Amino acid sequence: MTEYVTGLERTQEYIDRLAGVLQFFSTLPAEKRNPVQEAVVGLMKEHSEKVLDHAQNHKPLMCTWYGNCQEILAGMGIVYYNPVFDLMFHLGLTDYADAKECDRYNLDDKICSLVRYAVYSMEKRLHPRPDCFVAMAEPCDGQLMLHQAFTQLDHLKGVPVYCIDPSYGHTDKDFEYVARQYKEMIAFIEKSTGAKYEFEKVKAVVEETNRQYAIWKEVNEYMAASPCPMPSFAVGDAFWALTQHLPAGDPRATAVMSAVRDVCKDNVSKGIGPVMNEQVRLFWPDLNPLWGDKLGQWLAEEWNAVVVSSFQQLTPYEEIDCSTEESMLIGLARRSVAEVPMIRQGRGWVDVMVDDLSQALQDFNIDAVLFSGHMGHKDQSGVTQFMKKVCRDRRVPLLTLTTSLFDERYTPMEKVQNDISNFLSTNGYKRNKR
Repeated sequence: MTEYVTGLERTQEYIDRLAGVLQFFSTLPAEKRNPVQEAVVGLMKEHSEKVLDHAQNHKPLMCTWYGNCQEILAGMGIVYYNPVFDLMFHLGLTDYADAKECDRYNLDDKICSLVRYAVYSMEKRLHPRPDCFVAMAEPCDGQLMLHQAFTQLDHLKGVPVYCIDPSYGHTDKDFEYVARQYKEMIAFIEKSTGAKYEFEKVKAVVEETNRQYAIWKEVNEYMAASPCPMPSFAVGDAFWALTQHLPAGDPRATAVMSAVRDVCKDNVSKGIGPVMNEQVRLFWPDLNPLWGDKLGQWLAEEWNAVVVSSFQQLTPYEEIDCSTEESMLIGLARRSVAEVPMIRQGRGWVDVMVDDLSQALQDFNIDAVLFSGHMGHKDQSGVTQFMKKVCRDRRVPLLTLTTSLFDERYTPMEKVQNDISNFLSTNGYKRNKR
């Protein structure tokens, strides 16, 4: 395994690898090229280049997580990175090299893979040293341990940290409480990075993300059609990266999302989709798994089945009122703690998960539910009985798996497929004949 000193080396590796991927895409025949996929990879490459530039030239650079109000950072001209996004994306391109190295890392292997990868990546200096980082206290208690571990690592010694304390309720007072913290966070970031906050610049970013989430809502409405106009997990995977992991409020991301919307609209009007003989419409009440593309392809080929939606795709985002700074910050607080997937469902009352699942079953005409059994998440383990009741009351069959969403080796794909096949057969669905 390469020894990294500053994190710049690994960032350059990401850039070179993504350049190779884009070059490969360019060699494909026109009918096999995917412009959305190419656009997302291109934006990822550019983002890594900016991370490298800011690290080398002492420009504002931060480490943060999804749901941490990235609109503010983007509006301040700060380049920021998520400590696991690039690592997890590149696993499939490197024969799981980091995952195999992480197997030897001295951290309990029953902890969520995301948490293990994050601590491992900072220990191994796979990221440039940031000016500061913003921690996330939700959606799981593993996050608290993760950031405590960060502060003990040589690579991050002396790097200042700000931790947002999320509310558990869903009232205006809850969001006002978080918005007050954002004002503290802005002052912290200005002091730590030298970047300056300007309301109008952040407002422009938020208005652009408002447009993005409005498009996402339209796409979700089209996904209710049968046949479903897009493949399993495709919408959530692409839009999640564009809105939560790449620079917030990029008009090019809006254009990509608009293109997906137009394809969905066209497919629905023509009555076509990737799974034409649609037999089973599935819902996935969790984040999308990294191995979702493999599972989705198998579901389509073997069962004429499609994962129509998931908690990652089911976006209840509201438009943020940008007329004043106060209304904007309160809207951002609501978005961060009550709308971003997994944080939304794992942050407080179980009613949220129950209501979201119930609504999805109704809106998307769901035939069956596949629950990932998200390894290392006590909140997910604790809601199983509630989910069973929702599905039982609506006479929708539920299969609970035991998987790591971020490491497909934890439960081999063959076992996942076998469990799903037995589940679907038991519920009267017929497997495709070869």
